[in-house]
Amino acid sequence: MGLTIAIVVTFGVLLMILETFIPGMIAGILGVLCVLAGVALVMVAEDFSHLPDWQRTLIACGIIVAVILFMLIWMRCFAVKIFHRTFTLQATVPSLDQEKGIAPGTEGTALTELRPLGRAEFGGKRHEVRCEDGFAPAGSLIRVSGFELGNLLVRLRSQPSGAPSTIPESPTH
Repeated sequence: MGLTIAIVVTFGVLLMILETFIPGMIAGILGVLCVLAGVALVMVAEDFSHLPDWQRTLIACGIIVAVILFMLIWMRCFAVKIFHRTFTLQATVPSLDQEKGIAPGTEGTALTELRPLGRAEFGGKRHEVRCEDGFAPAGSLIRVSGFELGNLLVRLRSQPSGAPSTIPESPTH
């Protein structure tokens, strides 16, 4: 009967280990039930009837403590490290200053109309920009004033010659 109890408890532990790979609580619940069945067998089995009650209780508590310790060691040393390596992203996200490589105050040229978003060229490189002044025509001279997620913040320095004014003129009658 001792071998049967060991097999049932071992099977329960294996089911709980399986639960760390296949979530859904079914394998974990079955594993806990197998361990509890092993504890119940220790308490009622004929092979252990010659032992006093306190010794059978001590064996049952020993099984529970051993299973808990084994599962804690499994989770701490093996499962967490396996999942950490397998399912955790190890990339770093650069800050906006590192990503753009452009200091505030750098001047460039608007490649497209900035309404307020568009593209501009700084030092031969193209970047997505947002004009804080609202609108800037293509070819305008702009200056970097800051950074935001995904864009450079720019301000209008001067418009190209022949470009329409950014302030609409009121009609005269």
